Amino acid sequence: MKSMTGKNVKRTLLALLLMFVLSFTTVFSETDPQTENAGGTGQTEVSAETGEGSAGTGDDGTGTGDGTSETGGGTTGPGDGTAEVVDTQPEIAEVESPALVPAARPQIIKKGRYYYYKYASGKIRRKAGFVTVDGKRYYVRKGGKIRTSKTFKVKKKYYRANKYGVIKTGVYKWNGYLYYSSASGVLRKKAGFVTWNGNRYYVRKGGKIVVNDGFSANNIPYAADAAGHTRVLAIPDGDGSPVIDVAKAHVGIMTGKTYWVWYYKTRFRDTDRTPWCGAFVAWVYNAAGLYDKITVARKYGPLGYVPSYSRYANKYNKWVSKSSAKGGDIIIFGRNMHVGLVEGITEDYIITIEGNAGPTAAIGCGKPGAVVRNVYKISNKKIKGIIRP
Repeated sequence: MKSMTGKNVKRTLLALLLMFVLSFTTVFSETDPQTENAGGTGQTEVSAETGEGSAGTGDDGTGTGDGTSETGGGTTGPGDGTAEVVDTQPEIAEVESPALVPAARPQIIKKGRYYYYKYASGKIRRKAGFVTVDGKRYYVRKGGKIRTSKTFKVKKKYYRANKYGVIKTGVYKWNGYLYYSSASGVLRKKAGFVTWNGNRYYVRKGGKIVVNDGFSANNIPYAADAAGHTRVLAIPDGDGSPVIDVAKAHVGIMTGKTYWVWYYKTRFRDTDRTPWCGAFVAWVYNAAGLYDKITVARKYGPLGYVPSYSRYANKYNKWVSKSSAKGGDIIIFGRNMHVGLVEGITEDYIITIEGNAGPTAAIGCGKPGAVVRNVYKISNKKIKGIIRP
């Protein structure tokens, strides 16, 4: 084997060095995605939608890639003509919203046997006055206790609170009777109609709602069912009685002077202390031309005196059943306390026309009565009986 010359040795060493450099460059290029392309300084451009890329160019104008690239790092692809699409966006973790903590609000609390109003701050109200929680109204007494199970008065107005302290509104039952309180809780005590939940009710003076009975308002007859719902009753025609024709013309007159002076021939005192119901009946019979039918009753006392009519009926057997009452009959109430005229029967109600009657003619009130139309159930125990002269 020939000995190598110095020149050959140099060439051999240079070749080995070149191979080592090329081998190191190739390995480093495959393992580090951030290494620039060999021989150039350009970077591969990547399409975010398709993953396709074009090879970057170096200073010498030649590219090292094959026209494809991975989207992961923007470097030359593996050279198989395809690109693997890799989602380079960081994964966003779904975070649940924190539980909503209800804001503090006023509330009614119970401590022992009593209820109290607690502010949103947690402080107990001690000052007297009305409060509202969840649409319900309460009354706090001085010191903090809420009024319960009571009818109470505040500034001349009446209210009612149930056992939980809730102030009653609308139509409700209290101690066996129906009553009405406004939306603010004010108890109605004045007579008149009220409407609640589309139904009409009639409140008598004092507050009780008429239930399962008849009544008159502005001389129009009405009836109320078991729930208090009202309806108008037909006014009877009087069964052709001339007595009723006369009486109807006097409905609404607010004084008994005409009837009292005609019968007693004395000065009239326009109060309930001058009872003129009997005088009214006698006057009407006289004006209708049928006075002689009742004059016989004067044997038993003046016709302005109610017991005179009852004694007359007892003596001559003039009583008839309530269910057979008709226009022109005389109706007696209680223990000979009041007398009037039957206008007729509508359904199961007796309609009457009475003198010295109406809410202003209550016994002992000292106010003048009036000629009014009234309504009674035939079964009403206030009716003593019906007299047909």
